Amino acid sequence: MRYVRMAGTVPGRKAADVYPVVSDFSRYPELTDAVRSVEILDLGGGRTGCAWEVTFRRGILKWTEEDFFDDAGHRVEFALRDGDLDHLVGHWSVHDVEGGCRVCFSCDFDMGIPTLAEVIEPIAEQTLRDYIAVILRALVSGVVLDEEALVVTDGARP
Repeated sequence: MRYVRMAGTVPGRKAADVYPVVSDFSRYPELTDAVRSVEILDLGGGRTGCAWEVTFRRGILKWTEEDFFDDAGHRVEFALRDGDLDHLVGHWSVHDVEGGCRVCFSCDFDMGIPTLAEVIEPIAEQTLRDYIAVILRALVSGVVLDEEALVVTDGARP
């Protein structure tokens, strides 16, 4: 299991303005070639989700997730329903700070290949960090990512 956390500050912007942009997953394929497609799903009973296709190494990684939007709290939680991953759970959150707002991405994931975990999961972790950095920079003009968020150490949860 790997843990990825990334955060950045958006000077001069409010969480209420940035959250709708970050939570609009349907736009992500416009921002990077890495995200091949995102289909918004109606899961019934007022529940929503997404079907994702992303480039991973020389192939395509696919999964569906259920998304829980807390618009008032500026937070989206997501959890794997099915797909190429064995485990995926995390969130996006945006909150006001002095002089702007903070955008945070956090997730736990497991590729589900125990015999190759030592090789595949660090690559997946760095790839995910790279994709999130590209997406954040494209979504939110002027975002300043925390430097440590861009560095993979041992993948352990802090």
